[in-house]
Amino acid sequence: MKNVLLLTASAAALTISAPAMAQNVSDLDQNGTGNDAVVAQVGSNSSDIDQDGADNRATLDQDGSNNASTIDQDSNGAGAFVEQDGSDNSSTIVQVDSSTSNTINLPEDPESTVVQSGEANTSTVNQYSAAGSFNLVANATQTGDVNLSTIDQDANGPGFTGTLRTNVTQANGSDSSVTQSATNPGSRNLFATVVQDASTSDIDQTASGQNAVGLSASVSQSSGSTSDIDQTASGDDSGELSASVTQSNGATSTITQDAFGEASVTQDAVVFQDGASSSTITQTFNNDGSNTFSANVSQTGDSHESTILQRDEGFGIIGNSDGGHVANVAQSGFNNSSNLEQVNKSAFADVNQSGDNNTVVGYQSAAGNDLIVSQTGDNNTSNSTQTGLNNLANVSQAGVNSSSTIDQISPARNDQAFVVQLADADGASSLITQNGAGGDRSENFASVTQGGLLNASEITQDGFNSSATAFQTGSDNSSEINQTGTVDGLGNTASVTQTGDLNTSLVNQVGSDNSATVNQYSSGNTSTVNQTGTGNSAAVTQGTSL
Repeated sequence: MKNVLLLTASAAALTISAPAMAQNVSDLDQNGTGNDAVVAQVGSNSSDIDQDGADNRATLDQDGSNNASTIDQDSNGAGAFVEQDGSDNSSTIVQVDSSTSNTINLPEDPESTVVQSGEANTSTVNQYSAAGSFNLVANATQTGDVNLSTIDQDANGPGFTGTLRTNVTQANGSDSSVTQSATNPGSRNLFATVVQDASTSDIDQTASGQNAVGLSASVSQSSGSTSDIDQTASGDDSGELSASVTQSNGATSTITQDAFGEASVTQDAVVFQDGASSSTITQTFNNDGSNTFSANVSQTGDSHESTILQRDEGFGIIGNSDGGHVANVAQSGFNNSSNLEQVNKSAFADVNQSGDNNTVVGYQSAAGNDLIVSQTGDNNTSNSTQTGLNNLANVSQAGVNSSSTIDQISPARNDQAFVVQLADADGASSLITQNGAGGDRSENFASVTQGGLLNASEITQDGFNSSATAFQTGSDNSSEINQTGTVDGLGNTASVTQTGDLNTSLVNQVGSDNSATVNQYSSGNTSTVNQTGTGNSAAVTQGTSL
C-alpha cells in the first residue's frame, strides 16, 4: 500500500490563519511499505516525519527563515530529501536500517540529501545500519555563510560489507563534521568528500575487523580553511587508507592515519596547498608484517611548514615487511621549513624548498635510509640523522647563510654523504659524521664543496673504506678530516683544497692504505697531516695555482 500526503501552506492560507510568516506545524507518522511523504511549507515552519517499514520516502521543501525539519526513518531502503531556502533553518535526519537480512542488493540503504540556501543553517544526518548492508549515503549542500553540517554514519551490524558515502559542499565560514564507522570482519569502503570555501572540515573514519580496508577522504578548500582527517583501520590485513587535501589562500591541513594489525597495508596521504601554508601528516603501522607508506606535500607561496611522521615498530617478518616509507615535500618560496621522521624500514625522503628562510630536519632510523634535500638559496640549514644501514644523504643549498649536518651513525653501513652549498655560499659550514663499520660494509665517502666567505667543514668517518673530499673556495676557510679505516677494503684517502684566504687544515687518518693531499693556494695557510699505519703518503702545497 502506498500513502501519499501533501501538505502545503500558501501565502494566502497563512494570511487567513495568522499574520504573514506565522508558524505552520506538520506532524506525519507512516507505517508500512512504499510510503511517500511530501511536505512543502512557506514561512517560519516546523515539520516532523516518522516512517517505519520498507522503501519509504520523505521529501520536504521549506521556504523562509527559522524553519525546522525532523525526519526519522526506521526502514530498509529509506530515502530522505530536504530543501530549505532561507536563514536559521535546521534539518535533522535519522535513518536506521535494523533489518536482520543482508540488503546488499537494494539501491538505497538508506540515502539522504540536504540542500540549504542562506545563512546560519544547520544540517544533522545520523545513519545506522544494525545488520549487513551495502550503502549508507549522505549528501549535504549549504550555500551562504556560517552553516553547519554534521554527518554520522555507523555500520556496525554483523556481516557489513561496505559502502559508506558522504558528500559535503559548503561556502563562507561553515563547519563540516563527518564521522564514519564500520565494524566486524570485512568492513570496507568508507568514502568522504568535502568541498569548502573559508570553512572547517573534520573527517573521522574508523574500520575494524580483519580485512577492514578502503578508507578514503578527499577535501578541497580555499580561503583560510582548516582540514583535519583522522583514519584508523584495525584488525589483521587491514589498511588501504587514502587521504587527499587540496587547499589555497591560507588553509591548514592535518592528516593522521593509523593501521593496527598484522600485515596491515598501504597508507597514502597527499596535500597540495597554495598560500599561507602548514601541513601535518602522521602515519602509523604498529604490527608485524605491516607495509607501505607514502606522503606527498606540495605548498607554493607564503609561510610554509610541513611535518611528516611515518613509523612502524612492529619488527615483523611476515614477508620481511615493516614499512616502505616514502615522503616528498616541495615548498616553493618564502618561509619554508620541513620536518620529516620515518622510522624503521625502507624510508626515502626528498625535500625541495626553493628559496627564502629554509630549514629541513630529517631523522630516518634503521634500514634503507636515503634523503635528498635541495633548498636553492637564502637562510638554509638542513640536519639529518639516519642511524645505520644503507644510508645516503645528499644536500645542496645554493647560498646564503648555509649550514648542513649529516650524521649517519649506528655503525653506519653503506654510508655516503655529499653537501654542495655554492652560489656563492656566504655563511657556509658543514659537519658530516658517519661512524661506520658495522658488519657487511661501511663503505664511507663524504664530499663537501662550499663556495665563498666564512667556509668551515669537518668530516669524521671511522671504520673501513673512508675517502673524504672538501673544496672550499676563498675566505675564512678551515677544514678538518678524521678517518679511521683499518683494513676491510683498505680505506682512507683525503683531499682538501681551499683556494685562498685564512686557511687551516688538519687531516688525521689512523689505519690502512692512507694518503692525503692538501692544497690551500695561499693566504693564511697552516696544515697538519697525521697518518698512522700502513700505506701512508701525503702531499701539501700552499701557494700558487689559479
